[in-house]
Amino acid sequence: MLQKKQAQGTSKHEWILLIHQLPPKPTNLRVRIWRKLQKLGAVAIKNSVYVLPANEKTNEDFQWLKQEIESAGGEAAVFRAGSVEGATDDEIVAAFQRARDEEFAAITAELDGLTGRVREQSRTKHLSPARLAAHETEVDKLHAELERVIANDFFGARKRTDALIAYERCQKTIRLSQAPRKKSPPPSKPGTFNVADYQQRRWMTRRHLHIDRLASAWLISQFIDKRPRFYFVEDNETIEGAIPFDMFGAEFTHHGEDCTFETMLKRFGLSHVRGLRELAEIVHDIDLKDDKFNRLEAVGLGAIIDGLSETLRDDRKLLQHSSIIFNGLFGLFGKQNNKSRKRSPKRTSRKK
Repeated sequence: MLQKKQAQGTSKHEWILLIHQLPPKPTNLRVRIWRKLQKLGAVAIKNSVYVLPANEKTNEDFQWLKQEIESAGGEAAVFRAGSVEGATDDEIVAAFQRARDEEFAAITAELDGLTGRVREQSRTKHLSPARLAAHETEVDKLHAELERVIANDFFGARKRTDALIAYERCQKTIRLSQAPRKKSPPPSKPGTFNVADYQQRRWMTRRHLHIDRLASAWLISQFIDKRPRFYFVEDNETIEGAIPFDMFGAEFTHHGEDCTFETMLKRFGLSHVRGLRELAEIVHDIDLKDDKFNRLEAVGLGAIIDGLSETLRDDRKLLQHSSIIFNGLFGLFGKQNNKSRKRSPKRTSRKK
């Protein structure tokens, strides 16, 4: 079935093929492997023979799947081929496009259905805050599924544009349906904001997140708002009812020598929380580059965030990954402070 290239130019593509045979047990193995093949974007060209465009990632994906099949008692082989007997390149490409078109069409239908429900509930005054939050969660899930399919759209399926338009339309409908919230009165002095007034709020900041906005969003989700909704916008864009942070003219932004993360610590009276002060010093040194605190960790954390920003072009994914790092640093600094406090009484007793 596999054929090497006979001469240069006879095939436009190279392919990675997975040929496998599954054991009868466990019974759920067949469904599990099928689902993983779908997530990888592979298409079947014969019974138990799946193909992907050849590159380093797809080869690695099939190798991991081969290992899983063999670990379960099955047989599998991965091949690289210049052509496949019984199917031309154009036919294989068309199969990929059909598969992606089906997935894009399904996502488009779900997004359009959600858009219709939001519009109808908004028109009939039945769009409660709880329903709106549920719709926002649903559109986030559909967006994640859309990104997965786009990552597997190797040959530009026609219905990709329809799905993207449906997502933008749905997101816009949800934004327009948001009831404006009453703005909180400005505090008389720093530290007087009450976190109880900032629950289940919408938070808005500029796209292309970096250290200060990432850390501030993490702070909001961990210490201020138990169920925040984040929106990442262009400089001239706004979301009705959303609280801006790290944006020009906002309450929660740079003030004096403080970066946004430091401002929020002071406004919400969180400067005393163990671990946050140290994290604020690192964020300050990376963001403002003035070496005010001369934190040695700043260089390393700055490099990690730069690397994640280059790898993850989606702001939501970037926030998810960086939040793990902030959680780790916060836990580390908290433990260090606890150890220092436990040791201090012993030193005092020796002096006495």
